[in-house]
Amino acid sequence: MASLIAPTTELEAVNACLMNIGESPVSSITGQISVDASTALAMVRNTTREIQAHGFYWNSEIGYKLVPNHENKLQLPTNTLKVDTTGDDLTKDLVARGRYLYDRVNHTYTFTDGVEVELVVALNFDEMPESARRYVTVRSSRIYQERVMATPTLSSFNTADEDFARAQLLAENISVEDNNMLTDSLSTFGILARLNF
Repeated sequence: MASLIAPTTELEAVNACLMNIGESPVSSITGQISVDASTALAMVRNTTREIQAHGFYWNSEIGYKLVPNHENKLQLPTNTLKVDTTGDDLTKDLVARGRYLYDRVNHTYTFTDGVEVELVVALNFDEMPESARRYVTVRSSRIYQERVMATPTLSSFNTADEDFARAQLLAENISVEDNNMLTDSLSTFGILARLNF
C-alpha cells in the first residue's frame, strides 16, 4: 500500500536548514541535539513567529471577547502576537502592553467591561497550513544558510524560491478570505447601496 504524502513537519523544516549548508539530517529535534540542529530549530521557530505576526485567516481570532479578570485587567492569551479593537469597541484606543490591554486615553489597565478584539495568535508549526509551513521552511533555510556559510551551496534555496513560497501563501490567504472590493469597502458599499457615508 502506498504511503500518503503528509504536510511538512517541523523536523523536516530543520533538516532542510541543515541540508542547505551540507550537514546531515537529524532524526529528532527533542532531547539532546547537535548545536547545528539546535540553531536550525531556533531559526525555524523565529521565522514561524515572524511570518505569523502578519496575520492570516488561519491565525486570526475575529470577534474575540476579553473580559476583566479578578484585578479588573484585560489579560491577553499567552500566544497573542497582535491585538486590535473591533466591533462596538472599534474606536477605543487600546494597545497591548505585556500581557494586558492598556487604555492610552484614560492611562489605565483597569476596565469594568469586556472588550471585543481581533487577535493574531502564534500557532505551533503543525497547526499551520502547508503553504505557511513551506514558506517557513524555505525562508528559514535561506536565512540559516546565509548566516552560517559565506557562499551558497548547490542545494540552497534562493530568494526566488522564497518569493514563490510567499506568493503561494498570500494567494491562499486571499482565496480563503473571500475578499470583495465592492462589498468589503464601506465607501464603495455605500455607493452601491445608494447610501450617504
